[in-house]
Amino acid sequence: MTHGTVIRPVDARTFPYAGQPMAVLAEPTSGVDSLAAAEMIVPARFAGPVPHAHHGFDEALYVLEGTLLLTYGHEEPVEASAGTFCLAPRGVRHTFANPNASPVRVLGLWTPGSAGLAFMTDIGAIMPPGGAPDPDLVADLYRRHASDLLP
Repeated sequence: MTHGTVIRPVDARTFPYAGQPMAVLAEPTSGVDSLAAAEMIVPARFAGPVPHAHHGFDEALYVLEGTLLLTYGHEEPVEASAGTFCLAPRGVRHTFANPNASPVRVLGLWTPGSAGLAFMTDIGAIMPPGGAPDPDLVADLYRRHASDLLP
């Protein structure tokens, strides 16, 4: 039997992403691999990940505060301001960046949640604050998580 859960960001389990704490608000429990959600801060002037596609999970971003620059497929980047919902189903090339002077607050959603959170935890662990992670480590991590780095 599963039960509902209420988690406030201040009480959430956290892990680092881009030098900021990512607060896990929902994660699979009791053997049901459902939705995972986390609040994240995308730092100012964050170049973002290289374009990529995930094959083991769907990823969505909901912009809470600020404006992200998003790229899906091979389309031109678009500005996603507060209130914008962005979905990258499995296999869809995507990336994001924050070229602005202010941080952006985002709600990240993944399904199945265990695959999405495992990926985010692992990528956060190799991402140095204010810098780019080692490209060989990134390529290996993406391979291990059924994801592709794309041009």
